Amino acid sequence: MSDEPNITITGDGSRRPMDVDPATELEACPFCASTNVGFYEHVYAQLFAVMCKLCGAEGPRRASHEEAVKLWNRRTRI
Repeated sequence: MSDEPNITITGDGSRRPMDVDPATELEACPFCASTNVGFYEHVYAQLFAVMCKLCGAEGPRRASHEEAVKLWNRRTRI
């Protein structure tokens, strides 16, 4: 399976991609196993989440990047 993005995730303007610190370790997507994942800021709610760029799976929204990463990395792979 390719890790190239095949979905539009910021088309409505409510989410925008954020740069990921290279020191931040993000686990692969628990649904499709893609490593093409990144941070997104939910602009209106001022929350952060990790989202898979391949299948669109999104982790829980949290007030900090650190908490969003922690919860994403805890997810069980299906």
